[in-house]
Amino acid sequence: MFDAIEITTSDQVPIQLEVFRAESNYTLVVNPAIGVKRRLYHQFAEFLSAQGITVVLYNYRGMEDGMGSMPEHTICDVESWGRLDQSAVMAWVKGELKPRKLWVLGHSLGGQIFGFAENTDTIDGLIHVAAQKGDKRLWSIDGYVKLFLLWHVFIPWMSRGKTFNPKKLGLGSYPWPAAAAKQWASWGRQKDYLFNPKFAFDLSPWHNFNRPVLSFGFTDDDMAPEAAIDGLLEECGKNHDHKHIEKRIIDPQSLGLDSIGHFGFFKAECQSLWQDIITCIKNN
Repeated sequence: MFDAIEITTSDQVPIQLEVFRAESNYTLVVNPAIGVKRRLYHQFAEFLSAQGITVVLYNYRGMEDGMGSMPEHTICDVESWGRLDQSAVMAWVKGELKPRKLWVLGHSLGGQIFGFAENTDTIDGLIHVAAQKGDKRLWSIDGYVKLFLLWHVFIPWMSRGKTFNPKKLGLGSYPWPAAAAKQWASWGRQKDYLFNPKFAFDLSPWHNFNRPVLSFGFTDDDMAPEAAIDGLLEECGKNHDHKHIEKRIIDPQSLGLDSIGHFGFFKAECQSLWQDIITCIKNN
């Protein structure tokens, strides 16, 4: 079971938290993948909380909980998810839960936007699950073509109003804010993705991060091939020697599984990998 808590961001947007409490004061915040619901992570959160790690789930503004409760003229792009929503969740955790250690798990896009947070210096470690750099040049030809069509054709065409409906593209079951979809696609159209100088983001939170990073990828995940995982890891701690980074590429068959893919890590059959996360958090 979890505690349902509502917090408010610095620009007065309500964010819904689900807090799976543990007796110890280790805490993990989960930055979700784009287009998923918090319930994807429930089994994972229940397992970790039973093993002594409090887990905090949330979703980004305008996503799972919709856009109806947001003030008029709210900024609702992907950058705001990282800069405003993620920062607010981390600040609440530090203020209310007062964790001995605070780690962030970024699933897919959730790993990419970590550096937008205003309080990255409060994080003790970072876990990537299928987190990748969305530069289509890092995919095979089939993946390149699919991403080219997504970034250059489908998302621009389907997000001309206030919302983007991802169902037909297999990217989720509920509408997204069009501004977020457009910004995401604008990153994908550029070499180096959001790290392209064209966007003029302050990249120092990524490049200067030198605390432990544990990155998981999967051989059957065509949404996060190893080259794209490496691309994001190169940005994370770019100004350091990368000795703080551990990458694990998992073959599902090594766990006796037929597949893991982009989302299967959070299913119960991957509990052995969950135990690795617990060990990593408690020992670093």
